[in-house]
Amino acid sequence: MFRFPARRAQESRITHEDLNVAGRTVEITRRPYKRSLGLTLRMNGKICVSAPKGVSSSKIRDFVLSQEEWIKANLSRYENVRRAYPKKRLVEGEEFLFLGQAFPLTFEPCTGQPCFKIRDGKLVCGVRREIWHCFDPHQPHPELLSSLALFYKKKAREILVKSVRDFSERMALYPSGLSFRAQRTRWGSCSSKGRISLNWKMVIAPPEVIDYVVIHELSHLKFYNHSAAFWSLVETQSPNYRAHRDWLKQHQFEADFLASESELHPSDDIA
Repeated sequence: MFRFPARRAQESRITHEDLNVAGRTVEITRRPYKRSLGLTLRMNGKICVSAPKGVSSSKIRDFVLSQEEWIKANLSRYENVRRAYPKKRLVEGEEFLFLGQAFPLTFEPCTGQPCFKIRDGKLVCGVRREIWHCFDPHQPHPELLSSLALFYKKKAREILVKSVRDFSERMALYPSGLSFRAQRTRWGSCSSKGRISLNWKMVIAPPEVIDYVVIHELSHLKFYNHSAAFWSLVETQSPNYRAHRDWLKQHQFEADFLASESELHPSDDIA
């Protein structure tokens, strides 16, 4: 009965620190209820260790060094993925996926703050007239990424709300709530209380793939599992759901440019 307040008190005692191990920065999270050491290597090369409160830094260093071969092998594999999905630089002609189609970027003068729109088969970025005379479209402009993400997020909400509304009517399945997030590893989720959360970054995907994710989560309102009955219900609304599921797996890193923190590229990368 009194576990939860105690657990919240423990959460407040979680601490974070950095440790240099063999020239690499290791992010350490110390938790009072942790009983053993755990190591996670993120795609962007960040090494994270979860540790009990009382473990010494020297023991953590030895633990990380004992995993050196595994770390090296995976860093090499992740580097190959990064080369396949280079960091977006926002230069004239660079292509961005939107609803499954690649749109080349172009720039034009505008009034007000930087803004984006899709027009005539291009992703158009408006640049303030005051700086247009000195603006070089062929130089990288990573500072515009946050404005680009806002454009994608706004369009995604419009598209996803409509898809949820349409398929809720077709399937007679209505969520108790709908929210939008930017999860690292999930395109959508459905809680036991019937609330659906959708990853707005999936706006990079073709419309039929987006609809599949919506159908998938709505189907969980009837079957809170992945049983044969669940997939049968999905298939009634999305006959090619396997191909759509494969598309998401094959393009999981295409939306990395929309993340607040890149999953692939170190934060100190120079675009």
